[in-house]
Amino acid sequence: MNYSNEIIWLRGLFQKYYAQHTLSLPYDASRREFGWGIEGKIDKRHVHIENNAEFNSFLRNQTPLFVSASVSEFMNPAIQPMEKKGLVGSDLIYEFDADDVPTSCKEKHDSWKCTSCGAIGKGRVKKCTTCGKGTALDEWVCNECVGATKTQTFSLLKVLQDDFGFDEKMLHVNFSGSKGYHVYVRSQSIFTLPKSARVELMDYLSMHEFDAQLAGFSFDGKAYRCPRYAKASGHAKRLLAELLRLVESGTEDEWVLISGSAPRSIRSYLGDVNKRKQWFQEIHSGYLPALPGKKTEAFWNAVLSALVEKLRLPIDRQTSGDIFKLIRVPDTLHGSTGLVAQTIPIAQLKDYNPFVDSAPFFMLPERKLLVDHAPQITIGKYTLDPVLEPAEMVVPGPLSVYLVGWGAATLR
Repeated sequence: MNYSNEIIWLRGLFQKYYAQHTLSLPYDASRREFGWGIEGKIDKRHVHIENNAEFNSFLRNQTPLFVSASVSEFMNPAIQPMEKKGLVGSDLIYEFDADDVPTSCKEKHDSWKCTSCGAIGKGRVKKCTTCGKGTALDEWVCNECVGATKTQTFSLLKVLQDDFGFDEKMLHVNFSGSKGYHVYVRSQSIFTLPKSARVELMDYLSMHEFDAQLAGFSFDGKAYRCPRYAKASGHAKRLLAELLRLVESGTEDEWVLISGSAPRSIRSYLGDVNKRKQWFQEIHSGYLPALPGKKTEAFWNAVLSALVEKLRLPIDRQTSGDIFKLIRVPDTLHGSTGLVAQTIPIAQLKDYNPFVDSAPFFMLPERKLLVDHAPQITIGKYTLDPVLEPAEMVVPGPLSVYLVGWGAATLR
C-alpha cells in the first residue's frame, strides 16, 4: 500500500521506539481481541495475539500507528462474527475526554467554521451564531483541559473506592495518549456483569437522573431539610461537602454564579464570618438556612442544581457502556500525537504531566514542516507560538511529531 510521506515518517519513528522498548501485554491478553490501524484508528480487527514476544514482534514488524484491545475476554477472540467469539467477561472501563469537559482554554485553542455561510469564530460552537446551521470544529487540547480530565479521574476513583469498596489494587489508570484518561476496574465481582447493570452503574457514577429530593433535600413549605453530614453517604455526602466548602470559603462571585442571586443579596446572606458560621452549623444539623420572604426554596433549588451539575462525571458513555469496544493498549504510542498511552500508578497521578512524561521524542532533531495552522502548543521545554496561516518553519522534534500526527502539518 502507498502511504503518505508523513505516515512513512511516523512509522519509522514508531518502529525505532518499539525496537528500543519491550512492552507487556494487557491483563489476560491472549483472550482479548486486538485491532490496529495505520491510516485509520482501526483498519483491521479480530486479531489474536498470544504472548509478549508475539506482541513486541508485531509492533516492530507491522508498526501500526494505533493499537487497541477489547475490554472483554473471549474464548475465541479472532473468530467472526462477534456472537461466535464466546464472551467470557469484561472489565469496567471509564474514559474521560477533554472534549467533554468544559474549560476556558477551549476559547483560546479551538475554533469553528459554519458549513453553510462560512462564518468563523473561537471556541466549540456547534451551531453557527450567524445562520444557525451546523459547524465544523477544529479541536485541540492543552495541559489545562487534559488536567481537567485528571481531576475527574480522581473524583471517579474516590467514588469507586468509597461507594463500591473497590480496592486500589483493582483500579488502573492510563493516559489515553491524546485527550484524557482511562480508568480500568478489574475484579471478579464485576467481570460477568450484564450490559444493563454496567449502564446502571455508569448512571450512578455520572449522577445521571440524580434526584436531590430522593437523596434527602426537600422543602416542606417552611424549612428546607437536608441530610445530616455525619450520617450522609454517597452523592448526598459529596453534595453536602461541596456546599459546606462554599459556605466556608466560597467567593461572592461563586455564589452569584450558582444561585443566580444579585451580589447585594449574597452579601446580605454571607457578608461576615458570623453568618457563614451560622450557615455552616445549620447545614451540619440538617437544614439549609432560611432566607427572607419566599426566597428559600428557589435559592436552594438553584444552588443544589448547579452543584449537581458541577459534581457530575462526564464519562464517555460510548466507551464505558460498550463491552465489545476496542480501546488503546496501555503503553503503546498514539498515532495522532506521538505520545505514549502511559500506565500511571495512582500514587503518581497527581504530578503526572502527559506533555512531559508521555513525550518520547525529545532527542529527535528539528524538522522543517509546512504548518497549516495551530494554537500555542507546549511539549516539555518546547513551545510553538500560534500559527494563524500556512507557513514553513523549522520545528523542534517532539512538536513536529505532534503536529504531523494531528494532521496540522506536512513534511518539507
